[in-house]
Amino acid sequence: MTRRYLSAALILLSAVVCCWLPCLVIGDSGSGNIPNHEPGLLLDYAAFYNPASDKIRLEVYYQLFSHVLQFEPQDSGFVAAYECVIRVKDKSGQQIDSYTRDREIRVTDERRTASRLDFRINQASFELEPGKYEVALTLRDKQSSKMISRDVELKLKDFNSKKPRLSDIEFVMATGPVDQEPSIFDKGSLAVVPSVSREFGGAGDDRVAYYIEIYRGRDSMSNVFVETTIRSERGSMAYRDSLTAELSNAVTRQFCEVSLSNLTPGDYRLEVILRGRRNKKLDQKEKTFRVEWTQEALIRNDFKEVLNILSLIATSEEIDELKKHESYDDRVRAIEAFWLSRDPTQGTVDNETRSEFYRRVRYANKNFGYFRQRGWHSDRGRTYISYGEPDEIDDFPISPNRRPYQIWHYYQGGRYLKFTFIDENEDGDYRLMYPFDGMDQRPDF
Repeated sequence: MTRRYLSAALILLSAVVCCWLPCLVIGDSGSGNIPNHEPGLLLDYAAFYNPASDKIRLEVYYQLFSHVLQFEPQDSGFVAAYECVIRVKDKSGQQIDSYTRDREIRVTDERRTASRLDFRINQASFELEPGKYEVALTLRDKQSSKMISRDVELKLKDFNSKKPRLSDIEFVMATGPVDQEPSIFDKGSLAVVPSVSREFGGAGDDRVAYYIEIYRGRDSMSNVFVETTIRSERGSMAYRDSLTAELSNAVTRQFCEVSLSNLTPGDYRLEVILRGRRNKKLDQKEKTFRVEWTQEALIRNDFKEVLNILSLIATSEEIDELKKHESYDDRVRAIEAFWLSRDPTQGTVDNETRSEFYRRVRYANKNFGYFRQRGWHSDRGRTYISYGEPDEIDDFPISPNRRPYQIWHYYQGGRYLKFTFIDENEDGDYRLMYPFDGMDQRPDF
């Protein structure tokens, strides 16, 4: 495991914008009626020990995507304003602490106001006693008055012990040196920005990163062994290592990384075990994360899958040309050339077309898969990749006299499209019904 420092500029946002393209409909659905399966607001947490107060420091993280807010033109740009309220209740339902903040988001590019890739990450901290709690987050858009809520129930265990103890695992999006001005992300000499989504493997991201703390305890043990294991969703071991940590201070901080080179896309569980003398287990923490379906990982592990996915927007001639390349390096160069020809802002760092396309592929795989069928290959997945987020979804999962079905409506792009999907076998495989292009239909709302 190695230490990595990323630019502090990554701390507050990752900005990737969308645009209109041939063969791939990308734009703002703009309805303000965001379906439940596109959350736009993510919530996570991690617990740490504060020796000074002998209490638990509960850190609550939230990730807010721009597309769920209403932006208004202002001063040669666009501004959105929201109120964030986080309430902490004990097991009896009594509120014992709260956090309230009013915030603004300013952007100069209108396309970022509707982007599902542009986001902000923030954090709130609470000092609590061990016990069971409910954390409820409510976000209110001040322009539209729309409200989004997330909540989680958790149990905080006592860190004050004779034996060494582990903090929770905090997955990390970025790190940087601590500035002169204190930050909510500061941990010792490092500013640690949480990965609220717990997703890794995006563009330029070839490692899963996480942060832990080791508390020495009252026995003043001089060192411990830290054993790290990563297991696939089926339980097979994908990675394992161990190291010795010297407990010279009451709190030992560790920022760790594991290469994704041997991890295929999918869901994983990270396990960290603390061991003392004679290999005795002292403590254990675990947390799940996801490796995304990325272009680089697919080129390395399943080039046929790359070509199948690209066939959604590529011509047969382009696919035949890509098939000619056999080495990894040649394939990478050929795929880069393919996307460069579709880059609407050549010369800039981001290729908005590629970013949005693979975001949709990842979303389809996460939400529309069934049995062993990958989500991008399903009818709903292919429709989502081609047209993006529906403006409205009619969902009928249970009906007395008919099979489960969904109707997707698109009406913000200048024309009305309607797609009907029916789960004929009630196995999660929603099949697209005629007409397959969604054209020439009348709204039913």
